[in-house]
Formats: sequence, C-alpha cells, structure tokens
Amino acid sequence: MADVGTSIQSLYVAYFKRPADVAGLQYWSGVLAADPKAYDSIAQNFALSLEYRTTYVNQDNRQVVDSVYQNLFGRHADSAGIDYWAGLLDQKALTVASVVTEVSRGAQGNDQTVVDGKVAVATAFTAHLDLKLEQLAYSGDTANKVASDYLATIVDGPTAATALVPANIDAAIAKFAHLFVTPLGESAEVVGVPPLHA
Repeated sequence: MADVGTSIQSLYVAYFKRPADVAGLQYWSGVLAADPKAYDSIAQNFALSLEYRTTYVNQDNRQVVDSVYQNLFGRHADSAGIDYWAGLLDQKALTVASVVTEVSRGAQGNDQTVVDGKVAVATAFTAHLDLKLEQLAYSGDTANKVASDYLATIVDGPTAATALVPANIDAAIAKFAHLFVTPLGESAEVVGVPPLHA
C-alpha cells in the first residue's frame, strides 16, 4: 500500500475531488498509522460527510457513476462502465462509496496517470499550505472549489506536471487566501476537523 499520507490524499481526491486540508491530513494519517486496516472505515467516514453527499445530491445512479469518473479521471465514463457500476448501484450490491473506492482502485493506463497525478498534486498543494493564514483560509465552499477546479485541470501526464509547478500551486492558494479575514491568532483546529476531520 502507498504511504499513509498518500493513501489519505487519495481518499480526499476520490471522495471530495480536492486536496486534503492540513489538519484533516494529520488527523486521518494518524488514524491510519495507528491501524493500517482502517482505510475502508476511513472511506466510510468520508462517505458520511456533508461535503461528499452534496457532490452526488439529486443524481441518479448513472449520473453518479459519470461524476465519479469525471472527479477521478477528468473524463466521462464509457457506456460499459456506466452500465456496470450503475447496475450494481441499482441492485444495491454496492454503495456509492464502494463505487468510488473500486473505480479508483481499478484505474489503468491514462486513468491511472490522471489519478496518480491528482494525488501527487494534492500532496504538493497541502504541503504548500505552510502559513497559518493559508491553513485557516482553506476551509469552506470557495476555497474547496478553487482547489477542486485546480485538480480538475489534470487530464494527463503533461497537465499533471504543469499543476505540480510550485508557482502554479501558490497562485491557486492565493485565490482564496487573500479573501480570509479572520485574525492570524485564531486556532488552526477550525480547519475542517470536527466532526469529520476531513
């Protein structure tokens, strides 16, 4: 299995289509480090979050599968993929959370390149949240959309390489960090941790 931090970033990418916030990454990495078998239960926690449920609200199973493919691979699902996964959802043989996890695990070719690129960029993005102000600012719909849109630019190896350029990551972070008005002395614990820690 990948290292703990990479495993947690892969869950953020798959479930929330964005990089982890610093506090969430630290929390869930601690959980996974303490119990290497906790990956699936962490994924279930992500699936219970409001952020996750909002992503798939008002979608039928075929639309859900297509959204999963777009979030992970930057492309629409092929008809065979939609038929297969939506069929399992229709039969209640799998949950949406299971589909997200299984589709991610089954990536091949360019899809694997895209997923790997998104996880690498997510890891770098979180590492670039190195100022308290940036960590505090990376919370809420506006910041999450900036980060999600940034990962959405990754559709192949070259776009992943462009997204990994430090100046590009810093420019994306600046889009939400400059909007943050809370005093610098505020505790970092407010950054998306309770109750989900995601």
